[in-house]
Amino acid sequence: MKFAKYWKKHDVTVDADIFGREKISIWGASNSSENDAGLHAEKRLASMQAFLKGDFSKEDEYEYWIDFVKEEILDEVDAADGEPLAVLSRNGYGASVLNTDSVVFGDIDISPDSAGLFDRIMHLFGRPKKDKPFVVEQIERYQREHPSLSFRVYETHSGIRFMLTNQHYSPGDAVIEAMFQALNVDPLYTTLCKQQDCFRARLTPKPWRVGLARPSSRYPRSTDADQREFDRWLREYESASSAYTVTKYLASFGEERVSADIQKVIDIHDGRHSKASADLA
Repeated sequence: MKFAKYWKKHDVTVDADIFGREKISIWGASNSSENDAGLHAEKRLASMQAFLKGDFSKEDEYEYWIDFVKEEILDEVDAADGEPLAVLSRNGYGASVLNTDSVVFGDIDISPDSAGLFDRIMHLFGRPKKDKPFVVEQIERYQREHPSLSFRVYETHSGIRFMLTNQHYSPGDAVIEAMFQALNVDPLYTTLCKQQDCFRARLTPKPWRVGLARPSSRYPRSTDADQREFDRWLREYESASSAYTVTKYLASFGEERVSADIQKVIDIHDGRHSKASADLA
């Protein structure tokens, strides 16, 4: 998982005609110290400057938009053997996210068109209606065809979420690529899992679904004023979010056996954020 505890920033002047702005920020990151984060920022800055000067021999080292996940770490969870199991982070629009590199989550979006007139007409002619029950049936069918896998299934605001409860995999494993393709997992989600080397499950609502705008600044915040404004926003967000849920448990398919580590992830996912009686957001 590509998360870092320490961040340092260098601003660099660029060609506004190319970048659409006069300055961009180059961030360095480290899990050791702020000093190491500063050294990482300087290394990336040198790579960026070489790239801008046309030294394309360093193109392979140029990491301006591929690196650590620039999100605040809220908590870290260890497996039974003491190794990292999960990270709780706050994403760019302020929601809490569960990240794990070995417990599989998949999000399947339901197209708004599935409730449209054309879809209803085609349903009359025998084409399956691709709504949430249809997706759940697909997952159940997939599990029957792959009995070594066990699934836990949830409803979300705009689709279905599932997790594997009896086996560990990594985002780049072939079995996961095949599964995500067969179950029509959101392509953007699939890409992000590979880039960030972890599976992600949002735990709190998207702010615009609870009547709020995004935070006005992003982590790491550069000024005390930005931090105070974010703290104010966070209090309002947590208050507004308390009336909503992100998931509702629907069903389990496959064997009931669950390892202690996966059960720990289930407890985090379900414990504080899954309320059957609340509206989805």
